[in-house]
Amino acid sequence: MDTTDTTAPFTSHQLLEERIRQLEEENVMLRAKLEHATQTNGNQTSFIQANENPPLPVSTLSDTAASAAVSYEGILNPTQIERYSRQLLLQGGFGVQGQIELQNSKVLIVGAGGIGSTVILYLAACGVGHLSIVDFDDVDVSNLHRQVIHKNQDVGMNKAESARRAVHDLNPTISCSTIQGPLTESNALELIQTHDCVVDASDNPLTRYLINDACVLSGKPLVSGSAMGMEGQLTVYNFREGPCYRCLYPKPNATEGSKSCADNGVLGPVPGLIGVLQAVETIKVLTGVGEVMSDRLLMCDASQCSFVRIKKPPKQPQCPACSGTIRSMKDSYQASQSARGPSCSVQRQAPEVSPQHETSVQEYHQIRQRGDPHILLDVRVHEQFDLCRLPGAINIPLSSLTQQHLQLVKLVPANLPIYCVCRRGIASAMAVNKILQEEIGFDPSAVHHIVGGLDAWRSQIDKSFPQY
Repeated sequence: MDTTDTTAPFTSHQLLEERIRQLEEENVMLRAKLEHATQTNGNQTSFIQANENPPLPVSTLSDTAASAAVSYEGILNPTQIERYSRQLLLQGGFGVQGQIELQNSKVLIVGAGGIGSTVILYLAACGVGHLSIVDFDDVDVSNLHRQVIHKNQDVGMNKAESARRAVHDLNPTISCSTIQGPLTESNALELIQTHDCVVDASDNPLTRYLINDACVLSGKPLVSGSAMGMEGQLTVYNFREGPCYRCLYPKPNATEGSKSCADNGVLGPVPGLIGVLQAVETIKVLTGVGEVMSDRLLMCDASQCSFVRIKKPPKQPQCPACSGTIRSMKDSYQASQSARGPSCSVQRQAPEVSPQHETSVQEYHQIRQRGDPHILLDVRVHEQFDLCRLPGAINIPLSSLTQQHLQLVKLVPANLPIYCVCRRGIASAMAVNKILQEEIGFDPSAVHHIVGGLDAWRSQIDKSFPQY
């Protein structure tokens, strides 16, 4: 007697084939409904023409944009079903319609750095129809530990172009364009108006204000994220009736700006984590699936793996952007130009120091070559001092200099000159002024700061000295 079990469960491959068959049947039904609706309305304009994407301003289209195999007919082809099958199988409203919404969408990403890298990769992989990438900077070796869209061979290449190439390699069925320059008050509004959603992956307040105001003026949602050290945050602005960036931060702080990764450090995966969450929020905005983070601000602390959601205030009636006080990008720039931070036009400058207290790296190099007795005081933070230093340097961070002046007295014989050094010659100038103000027994004429700091030492004296 044959005891073979003819009701054995399907393999995962068979289940997938069955689901694909069901999706194809669903497509047929959707096509029939579409044709019926078209005949009923007497509208012969094709769905493709109604959703045709206008050319981007100030952009360089990718080589494959013209031949991108993206369907805008409301029907997925077999290749698309196979590529996106795992997210098409999602329950809860995504499905075919969600994928079609993605393929019909255009997203502008400002910044292809640590956060932008992950956003771009996941939006491309998930099938967003068109991505526009804005970045003026070039890939540097120091970027590679966190900006995972770039490769070692991309060092020196514009980041937007490097990202476009990565998008093409990952998913050649979508189109991608680049703006290889900064987003400014001159191009922000024109760019943002032609997209369905904007992702802010920039690193400075001025750009954030310009992006926000252009989104408010054009009625576009803004997915915002930032990361520094072991922390990050995420939210969505200007979504439906939700608040904008200026509702929370009406005016830029003219005295302090955002920190930079170059000065304060960042753990590689942290901006990637924020970028992944931004990609999820962008997909939710485009498809209508899930609850968008419009009224909440997510705070992430990777050191404790903790996530806290904070309720944001509602849209503010006195907000310069939402109230209509800012009516143009010229108004936006005038209201934001005092913003400080990385990549902003307002750069941190060294305080004034009397010329008699300044020493060039060439002069200091001669002092070392002659073997003149002196003290080299490195005023960088301990973490930077541990990275690299000039031989013989002692380390007292600038923030501790006032409290440790007695230690400095013990370390420095009264008859020896002091040469202060830091990374760029800013903290060292501040250190000289502090030492002179303390009046703790040093000959004022013997206290100097090395102009340009270790960066100048590397570029002008010793090119083998580490750069960070």
